[in-house]
Amino acid sequence: MSTLGEELISNERVALTELVKNAYDADASLVVIRFTGPLEEGYGSIEVWDDGHGMSPETVRDAWMEIATPFRHRAPRSERFGRRVLGAKGIGRFSAARLGAVTAITSRRAGGPEVNIRLDWSDFAAENAYLDQVPVQWNVGAPEVFADNGPARRLFDEVTAAFRTSESQAAWMGSHGTLVRLEGLRQDWETESVESLKRSLSRLLPPAPPAELDVHDQPEFAIYLSFPTGPLDHHTGFVGASEALAHPHYRLIGTIDGNGLADLTMTNLTSGQSETLNQYLFPPHGKAPKCGPLKLDLRTWDLDSASLKEMLNIDLGARNITEVRKLIKDNSGVTLYRDGFRVQPFGEADFDWLRFDLRRVNNPTMRFSNNQVAGFVYISADGNPGLRDRSHREGLIDSPEYEDLKGVLTQAVSRLETWRYGLRRPKGREPGPITVDGPSGAGSDRHGLFQNFTLSSVRDVVNSKYPDDTELSRALEEAQETIDESVEKVQEILSQFSRLATLGALVDVVLHDGRTALTRIAYVLRRLNKLAGRKRDEDEQLASALTKMHVDLTAQEQALDRLFARVEPLSGRRRGRPRALSLQAAIDEAVAVHEGTLEKHGITITVSGEDVTVTADPGDISQVVHNLVGNSIYWLSTLPEGMERTILIETRRTPEDEVDIDVSDSGPGVREEIQEMIFDTYFSDKEDGIGLGLSIAGSVVKDFYDGDLSLVTPGPLAGATFRARLRRRVG
Repeated sequence: MSTLGEELISNERVALTELVKNAYDADASLVVIRFTGPLEEGYGSIEVWDDGHGMSPETVRDAWMEIATPFRHRAPRSERFGRRVLGAKGIGRFSAARLGAVTAITSRRAGGPEVNIRLDWSDFAAENAYLDQVPVQWNVGAPEVFADNGPARRLFDEVTAAFRTSESQAAWMGSHGTLVRLEGLRQDWETESVESLKRSLSRLLPPAPPAELDVHDQPEFAIYLSFPTGPLDHHTGFVGASEALAHPHYRLIGTIDGNGLADLTMTNLTSGQSETLNQYLFPPHGKAPKCGPLKLDLRTWDLDSASLKEMLNIDLGARNITEVRKLIKDNSGVTLYRDGFRVQPFGEADFDWLRFDLRRVNNPTMRFSNNQVAGFVYISADGNPGLRDRSHREGLIDSPEYEDLKGVLTQAVSRLETWRYGLRRPKGREPGPITVDGPSGAGSDRHGLFQNFTLSSVRDVVNSKYPDDTELSRALEEAQETIDESVEKVQEILSQFSRLATLGALVDVVLHDGRTALTRIAYVLRRLNKLAGRKRDEDEQLASALTKMHVDLTAQEQALDRLFARVEPLSGRRRGRPRALSLQAAIDEAVAVHEGTLEKHGITITVSGEDVTVTADPGDISQVVHNLVGNSIYWLSTLPEGMERTILIETRRTPEDEVDIDVSDSGPGVREEIQEMIFDTYFSDKEDGIGLGLSIAGSVVKDFYDGDLSLVTPGPLAGATFRARLRRRVG
């Protein structure tokens, strides 16, 4: 019982959510959660009241008191409203053990008797006792709590009084429902835990979905919290979605069908600009997603001070930019709703199931962080049967369907990020980094070079001499936020180049240690070969085996040596001296690095054209070709199975005595709306792209060969064609 109850459920917030879900399955329209002090471990109580259909004595005996019955499988929809029920495994009721030492339940169906149950969870701790040996107090009698004018009627009348326009409107007489009373609390309930509970409950049901989504199964269901007089009583009231959710800067709304075809609309709510997206969104494996159809409402914010200042004019209950940021962060996360009700823990601010923060680390210029996204994804049990809950009620079972769900959603988000980048990118700008969003408080843990970029000493003086000057304090706060954002932009850019430098150093270490090991291996192989020669007269079979081993290991040693030669251009070494070389031979060496990946994805690559002799550093040619071919491989891998996957590299000398290297592929090509942005540093249309490949390749061509890197349209193949033109050292 401990495993099914207090140990299976991870925390009290989830346990209360399970009880609310039970009320939902019982066709309740209102749930009241009433806290009675003292709200300290071992004391106080929590009551969960609902106006659902209640339980009969037979239901209590044959379903509630039986573990994991097939009751919900036989009745997958609620009896009155036809809601798709949320409970399926028959163990959610035991979450009560997580909340209190004793559970007392009172329940009644309309017109029937009232059932009372009392469970002391310590009775189940006897190690050698079977369940049928544990005493359970229960009785059936005349209605008291759920009598026509009993405590339940008075409580619900009190809660709903402000919403009734006349006395005749209150048709419910309190004659049915369930009360779960949890005594001897398992934890202290303080401000932080209560606020966490409110946030979690506020997202059980989504805010009103946009009309264009046509989301069904949006039931009438409300949750009311009641706290005793004291420091928590201001939390008393109905649980509702934050007003901040209604005012995003960007919104992505639409559907993705079972084949991956997206019909999405992206809107900038500040300017009113919008764009529609009608295309297939496939997971990384390139096949139609298995997750089933879904509907999506994604809301995002820019977190820089200028963007958030506008939100201060909206009545959000926030006094300054810091509080606006906190509101957005508290409501961030992508929530998953099945048949109108939330799947835990999707939507929790710290449950980054779409890896927003990891993607942002790779490319902070373009990507959203988890704390600036609030999303609502709608699925159904019938339409998405492969998306199944874990037994402990938190998350979905890892499956191909779940991976595909994450894949198509990440692609949809990537499209919004790309569109947003284009809107924020100044027209006619030179390629390079744009303004990026930064979380607040960057100055609080700053080190080294940036540690003195703070106004803390000024703030101390102001707080000391002008403690009541709120205008001055606010001005200082906003100035510090601006400094923090600017510093973080610089830090993010430095971090990118630091990672590149670290990669080069890492390659240097691998080359040094690897070649040292190869030298040792070559020495041992020579001794092995000599041993084989000496043993040939004594034991021909042993000598043959040693010779074969020598040949095989020598081949592997040579393969490693070739691999080291191919990755050497990516190291942190200084550039070598340019020398005359065959351009196609250098290209072949660069392409060879991708040999395994090309084979894995079934990609054919051809190098053709005029084999030009150029004066160049082989590492430069390798770096350019490596980046261009790597891009082609990525986009070709996204094509559905069965489609042609081809890369063509052509070299030529132009009449102007310039040298061109064209890399063309049969992939999806570069979308017209992003063609002018693809050479920007940190711009990437890949889901997890860093946005440095084309920028680095272009810099090599321009800086060392007075050339340029361009997108050629049309090219010899149906996808993208990039041309690296070399003008210097091409003789």
